[in-house]
Amino acid sequence: KGKKGKKGAKGKGKKEKDLTAGVAPEAIFEELAQQGIAKKIKRSPIEEFAGQYSFLATTQLEQKKEPVASLADIRRVVTEYCILPLGCHTVHETQPQHVKSLLLTGFKGTGKKLLVQSVAWDLGASFFDISPETTAGMYTGKKGVDSVEGLLHKVVKAARHYQPAIVYIGGASRVHPKKKAKEDPFDCTRMKKELPKTLKSLKPGDRVLIMGADDNPLECDMKALTGIYQKILYVPKPDYGSRLMLWQKMLAKAGYPVLPKELDISSLAKVTDGYTAGHFAKVIKDIITPRFSKALKASVLAMPLAKIDPVFPDEEKEFLSWMTKTPLGKKREKFLAGGGDEGGEADGGDKKKKGKKGKGKKKKK
Repeated sequence: KGKKGKKGAKGKGKKEKDLTAGVAPEAIFEELAQQGIAKKIKRSPIEEFAGQYSFLATTQLEQKKEPVASLADIRRVVTEYCILPLGCHTVHETQPQHVKSLLLTGFKGTGKKLLVQSVAWDLGASFFDISPETTAGMYTGKKGVDSVEGLLHKVVKAARHYQPAIVYIGGASRVHPKKKAKEDPFDCTRMKKELPKTLKSLKPGDRVLIMGADDNPLECDMKALTGIYQKILYVPKPDYGSRLMLWQKMLAKAGYPVLPKELDISSLAKVTDGYTAGHFAKVIKDIITPRFSKALKASVLAMPLAKIDPVFPDEEKEFLSWMTKTPLGKKREKFLAGGGDEGGEADGGDKKKKGKKGKGKKKKK
């Protein structure tokens, strides 16, 4: 009992090291802003992340098949995980199960960074970018204020003062590779040991969210990645309904609020299957210029896409296979296989109990 008491006393007495004791949060924020870590983001409300719900998902679930989440599903989940809890201090403080870290993963051009910026914009949050490219060559010391530990300490201190706050890590999987690259100009792995400590330091009431984005997590250390990010969401390529909406919204922004009769938007949405919103934006930017005077037809927009590689079915299958190995993916597979987590666990528990009872009866005889 005496030993337990001592351990408890030690645990209570432990305090978080303040590497910047006596330095005002305002001064730290100014320093981070000058270095390009604290950033001002462009206007990007969550509604700008266009996408429709999938109408085939219910049918696929009835057939015990896992439907790919639609872009509208991703928008809804990000709102529930990120915007709603961080928007209210009371809710965040009284709900210990809130999400402290989330990773958005998917192919290039699917809108991962837009989602991160949308969360920050809708919350009116401070935005800190600690991506390897942004912080390369900074805080290169081994210990103290000029080390990676010092960088993360400053970011968290400023984020707590100016909460709600989003801490963004682009190329998140490069921080946790299976094997360190021989040539790493950005020294991506240097945050690997410090990030778990940073996550643990965030407590209920700290409206600070770590958000990562990555388009190639297949080569990462899964255990290390899932140790940092509590939730991992796959942002898919757009389905037919979402492509239709994306083309309409993007063309309206490009100066076509009313689509010309010559443009068969439905056919355009069908033939551009496999391409992402980023591909659509590039084509529109390259074609619809001040000098553009041709009739706007589906072929005019579809032809340039033929020179770009789409997301091939094999690539998507490989990505989805990786997602099933994440903790959330495994739970989802159990749910589909057993009709629910509770049912599967209950059945397994009953079998174990029956086995124990049987053994007990034999001993009595």
